[in-house]
Amino acid sequence: MTDFALPKACNLGRKAIHEMGEDVAKSLGYTPGNDLEPIVKNLGGDITYQSLVDLEFSSSGSIEVLNDGEFHIFLAAHTSELRDRYTIGHELGHYVLHFLYPRANGDKIDQLRAARYGSGLVEYEANWFAAGFLMPADAFKTAWTEFHGDLARVADRFKVSLQASEVRAKSLSLLQ
Repeated sequence: MTDFALPKACNLGRKAIHEMGEDVAKSLGYTPGNDLEPIVKNLGGDITYQSLVDLEFSSSGSIEVLNDGEFHIFLAAHTSELRDRYTIGHELGHYVLHFLYPRANGDKIDQLRAARYGSGLVEYEANWFAAGFLMPADAFKTAWTEFHGDLARVADRFKVSLQASEVRAKSLSLLQ
């Protein structure tokens, strides 16, 4: 059995990763605000909620990807639905950016394990992917205009936290 590799940065840049997240969401038929579990299942993954004491790798979430592309997302049972949605998007970012993308470009990665902690480039990349996947730029800007910049209503539209919508608004230069 092969050891799990740790994710390595893909170095695509924030804008490219935001766009990749949007493109992946669109290609999977994901509509902002919809349930993420069917997306995970269609990709060959599953989601397991664990108590804080059972979480082996992170107090928030992690992903394990097997050689055949099957993957398991582990979420903390004590976090909110909005946090879980963002964590799922983040873990999908690891799957796409740090497993599928390198393999498509000739890297030999058999298995991958990523735990959501720290603040290195790999974690930023997964966050950028999640933001693009869950809150596509055009749809976000439309909601921003429709709700006159009311972050709470925008967050509710995309079923993300207020903090996630604020970060996305700043990345799209809608907020200072």
